[in-house]
Amino acid sequence: MSLTAWAQTDEEKVGKAAAAQVLGAAPLVVADPAQQYVNVLGQALSAQSGAIYKWHFGVIKSDAINAFAMPGGYILLSSGLLKTLESEDELAFILAHEVAHVSRRHHYQVVQRQRLADQAAKGLQAVTQDSDTAKLAQASGQIYARGLDKGAEFESDRLGVEYMTRAGYDPVAAINVLEKLQRFKGNDPRAELLFSTHPSPAERLDMLLQSGIDKLPRPTEKPNAARQARFQKFIQAI
Repeated sequence: MSLTAWAQTDEEKVGKAAAAQVLGAAPLVVADPAQQYVNVLGQALSAQSGAIYKWHFGVIKSDAINAFAMPGGYILLSSGLLKTLESEDELAFILAHEVAHVSRRHHYQVVQRQRLADQAAKGLQAVTQDSDTAKLAQASGQIYARGLDKGAEFESDRLGVEYMTRAGYDPVAAINVLEKLQRFKGNDPRAELLFSTHPSPAERLDMLLQSGIDKLPRPTEKPNAARQARFQKFIQAI
């Protein structure tokens, strides 16, 4: 995942700055094949969203169970989260959920509202482009600390399942992931930040079931051995 490319839009600048903040706390996993794998999968899923960004996906070295979707197409997954997964289908749900956050501009819209509020409080004081970007990045960091509203998380679950299904993955994997996360609730400090910024997995699962996930088509083919082999290779590399 490279952060060296120039981010031209305001949204991309905010995402790039937010990604740099995350990487300052937790570096990328040093395993090029693993990073390439998550990028290939991420690109395939993001193509289902219809959102046009220069997508960047990366795995960070952290025991925390979490993932970060930054404005403009930057997505980072913790190795701790990934090691709880058992299949590429489950990974597809995690990635597709984060892609949905970006495609629906959940974080960026909150950042924009925060910027407008700050400007109003200061009498719409003129600021330079660079300082404006810094303010946006700071506001973005505050969003990750307190989380989005429940509606944004439920929407990302629902859209994420749609994206992964269109890409050929089993939507039931989303149920598996949420059930796994529920088992961490209150028992593991690695998931403390996740639970403080997201609705409970049980609540997310209920909403997902109500959205009609059971009506989505499931793959008719038998489990793909090659897919499972590359997923296991990926997990071992991180």
